[in-house]
Amino acid sequence: MINKNMASFLFFMLLMGLVVAQVNEPKQSIRLKEIKGRSWLVDSNGNPFFAHGVTHINHQKFKNKEGVIAASLKELGFNSYGYGCPPNLKKELPYIEGQNTIATSTYRGLGVKFVDIFDPKVQKSLDFKVKKMCAANKNISNLIGYCWTDLGAWPLKNTTKKNWVNFIRQLPNHAPGKKAYEAYLSSINVKDTKEGDSGFLRLIAREYFRVMGEANKKYDPDHIIFGDRFAFNTVDPVVMKEMLPWVDAIAIQPPFSAGFPRKVFDEIHKLTGKPILICDFAIRFKDGDKKIKGQLEESPKAAGQVYSQYLKEALETPYIIGSYWCNPSDSIGSFNKSAIKQGLLNAALKPRPTLVKELQKLNVFIKEHTPASSY
Repeated sequence: MINKNMASFLFFMLLMGLVVAQVNEPKQSIRLKEIKGRSWLVDSNGNPFFAHGVTHINHQKFKNKEGVIAASLKELGFNSYGYGCPPNLKKELPYIEGQNTIATSTYRGLGVKFVDIFDPKVQKSLDFKVKKMCAANKNISNLIGYCWTDLGAWPLKNTTKKNWVNFIRQLPNHAPGKKAYEAYLSSINVKDTKEGDSGFLRLIAREYFRVMGEANKKYDPDHIIFGDRFAFNTVDPVVMKEMLPWVDAIAIQPPFSAGFPRKVFDEIHKLTGKPILICDFAIRFKDGDKKIKGQLEESPKAAGQVYSQYLKEALETPYIIGSYWCNPSDSIGSFNKSAIKQGLLNAALKPRPTLVKELQKLNVFIKEHTPASSY
């Protein structure tokens, strides 16, 4: 028979075993979870959150000033960093890792550089880039997930006046892409080489996303994959459908203007069936004689109010999981763009009072409307 002392001892040992098991059990990565009909990001402790932060902190202008920026953002109540998070901030808050794996971003203009995605050497190079990206981030508990190429010139008609199908069509006959294109034409029995471009664009997208997706899942199967980042004018339904098997959520950069575009977001969500992250967004405002691109509000306060209303409507949208303000402080755009990208902070990295006051209130609102736990 087991006496009381023995029973107590056995109960104690069982309890200790459970404690040890819980201590040794690895924490889950940040993940997606549906709670009461809404998609949320959930941290390793089971706490849901609506990601709200700032992108491009790694801009060259802010080098060695990241700590000052981070302190201001945390004081204002932001809970994460967008893509362009410098290494020294990745252990402070959740963050998005984003890299341009190919040089096809529309803002490169005529400088876009497509690749022969059917070439094994190109595929090996992309695999290595993803491997390197994952190795640098997968063991950081704050990692939310990965983005790939930013605003790629996917549509056959786009602002760069170039497209991927034309690039492949002009390759030499021995190139793998040209051989794939010729085989495609033969398969659809088309004599006019400009017919069926949409069909071949689908094959390009299928190969690109397969290479990227297989690599990302191979080198880090535990974090969220957003895939390429899209603007409204770079969304091609044929292309986006080819990305879906490889991603967990969609990253969208909407126009920087007032009024939450629920209809367009609904269309993208209907097409993809996946949660959406507003990966890069801001409301700009008049600021002396500065040249600022986009629709401008009359004042920083007005911009803050418009932005806050936009995000409140995003929070009411069950598939939107977060949003990131574009730029911590004013900087000149890349690729010889002269317009200023306005930030939340002024040139001295001090918060713009009337703007950030609105965003402080917004961050409180977001927190108040977030479930306490996913369990």
